[in-house]
Amino acid sequence: MVLTGNDTKVLKAGDPEPPLAPGAARIYSMRFCPWAERVVLYAAAKGIDAEVVNIDLHSQPEWYKAKKHPKGQVPCFEKDGKIVIESGIIPEYLDGIYPDSAILPVDPFERAQQRLVMEQFQPFWMTFYGLFVIVKEQLEGEARQAKFRALDGVIDNVEKNVLKHEYFGGSLPGFSDWMLFPFIERLALFSKFLDPPTPFPSEDRWPKLSAWWSRISSVPAVQPYIQPEDVHVKFLEAYKAVKEYKDAKPDYDMGLH
Repeated sequence: MVLTGNDTKVLKAGDPEPPLAPGAARIYSMRFCPWAERVVLYAAAKGIDAEVVNIDLHSQPEWYKAKKHPKGQVPCFEKDGKIVIESGIIPEYLDGIYPDSAILPVDPFERAQQRLVMEQFQPFWMTFYGLFVIVKEQLEGEARQAKFRALDGVIDNVEKNVLKHEYFGGSLPGFSDWMLFPFIERLALFSKFLDPPTPFPSEDRWPKLSAWWSRISSVPAVQPYIQPEDVHVKFLEAYKAVKEYKDAKPDYDMGLH
């Protein structure tokens, strides 16, 4: 079982909707979107057959917003005429329609533990967004350092209080691991071009989380669907050249030309 189409160019305004065979599954995505990456990696970890169709998020095909996602965003999952959106909902839906490879535990207590991890990560989301603010608003001086200090604090908390096993899901990668992966991936990517760099991974400062990162990013089932680091960094660097994120016109096909 395999995902196809992950490394294909985006469809944009004017492009026709590709036909979807009866019974086939499709994930609408964009290669550099962390929310879409959640679904792609979850599907890959489950080993399901699905086609990935990448969408230009600045110039979506007309049919996409009209028929698939009312806001024109990704991810979106389609199968048998049913459409499901939102990166935190689609994985649960996939476990429901492909129960033989379910990642979320059946046991109510264990399932609750996975949701608890996500709740414990709430401080991380806003602090992580601070990295994008540094780039978007080109912060300097104390404002920049304050964002980094806040980030250090929440990573310290994850290291000490949240990651209690080899994976957030226990002895094997679980629901929370795949939901968190794309964002911690970007934490590591930011270290490649921010000055000063983000201090992750760091075996000295955050040994447990750094070891987790090494393990999770090496899972064979998902490795083919993780964008190469050099391509991903080039994509992120595109935002450094503009003052406002909304004015950016990223090259969604970076690395495919």
